[in-house]
Amino acid sequence: MKKILIASCYLILMFSGNLFALTLEEAISESLNNNLTIKMENSTLGIAEETLLQSKVDFLPSISLSGSISESETSGITTQGGITGSEYELSPSSKSIILSQTIFNGFGRAYSLKSSKSELELQRLNKFKTEQDITLETIEAYFNILVSEKTLKSYEDNFKTVSERFSSTKKEFEVGLSSKTDVAQSEAYYNAAKIDMLNAKISHQNIMNAFNNLVGTEARNLSFSSINGFLPESSNEFNELVINNNLSIKMAQSNLDIKSSDVGIARSAYFPQVNLTATKTELDEFSSTVDEITNEEIEATISWPIFNKGKSSSTVRQAEKLKNRYMILLQKTQQDTLTLASNIWQKYSISKDTLDAANLSYLASQTAFEGTKIEQEVGERTVLDVLNARQSLLNAEIKLFNEQKNQEVIKAQVMYLAGILTLENIRGI
Repeated sequence: MKKILIASCYLILMFSGNLFALTLEEAISESLNNNLTIKMENSTLGIAEETLLQSKVDFLPSISLSGSISESETSGITTQGGITGSEYELSPSSKSIILSQTIFNGFGRAYSLKSSKSELELQRLNKFKTEQDITLETIEAYFNILVSEKTLKSYEDNFKTVSERFSSTKKEFEVGLSSKTDVAQSEAYYNAAKIDMLNAKISHQNIMNAFNNLVGTEARNLSFSSINGFLPESSNEFNELVINNNLSIKMAQSNLDIKSSDVGIARSAYFPQVNLTATKTELDEFSSTVDEITNEEIEATISWPIFNKGKSSSTVRQAEKLKNRYMILLQKTQQDTLTLASNIWQKYSISKDTLDAANLSYLASQTAFEGTKIEQEVGERTVLDVLNARQSLLNAEIKLFNEQKNQEVIKAQVMYLAGILTLENIRGI
């Protein structure tokens, strides 16, 4: 019965630990939900949507209503023949409906609409890029926690082993089996191991705090999980994805589209503007002899700016120079992004071999350490040899942890440059 109770408690503890574990996907989801920059981008996107709506309604006619009423009193009416007329009072009023429509304004509205569409697309891309930035930062922070935890555990184990070795060397010195130099060397390794362990604790706490600030929740029971989402199979496929999907390149293209539209808006000042206005007015008590008048009027107005002190020409030149600047910026963004993509792909291509080499190095260091301990016990090795072998094993272990992290982070960087680093792709959906 006691064994069953212990086993039940153990299973409950295991289940509770898994219940409160934070997976990589959950960490990314928390970051995306809690990040204030993304919330700001949502607001900016809403503003761009309203700007586009305003550009569309510029094509619609405008209707306005107006009305007025006044009091007037007329007296002392005398004709040229000296006859005095009767006095009278009027309360004239008017009601008007005015319908106005811009027929042509030099294509300014069309270019303004095109600019608003490009601006909305830019804001959508900017929001998407911000989400991918946060996703990449979260992945790096998540694996940094895992490496930090393993590194701290390694330093703690190393400190424990070196402490035991230091105590054992002192006892051996007391019975004449070790020299004073062995004790001094053991003490030096002991102090160095203690310093490494304390620094690792401080570093781990800083990494934990950074993770909490980014994700908005504490790092608890993190577990290593490989990113198995969609990844390109060749450099050509990767370059094609980068050219077509990279968000920095697409944002640079949207900026160029906006500046191109601005050139069209500036040039529209050279063209005439045609406006059509239809007015219907009803007047009551128009005069002492006329009670009501209905007036309907249609007016077409054409205005054509001939000269405005060269401001229009200067505005067009300025817009064209800005367009050229953003055209160069697009080319530079493409070059820089493809260069970065080439470097990342090279790292990705060798990441598996690098990880395999780190794993073999760790296994070899582990075998060397075990062998050195046995040889030291039979007098073929010194205490210093054992401590050096232990330090080599520690370094190889930490190197293996870092290579495991680097491989996953490089996968995320490949997806990021290809513009496909989303939670759905990470899940493999």
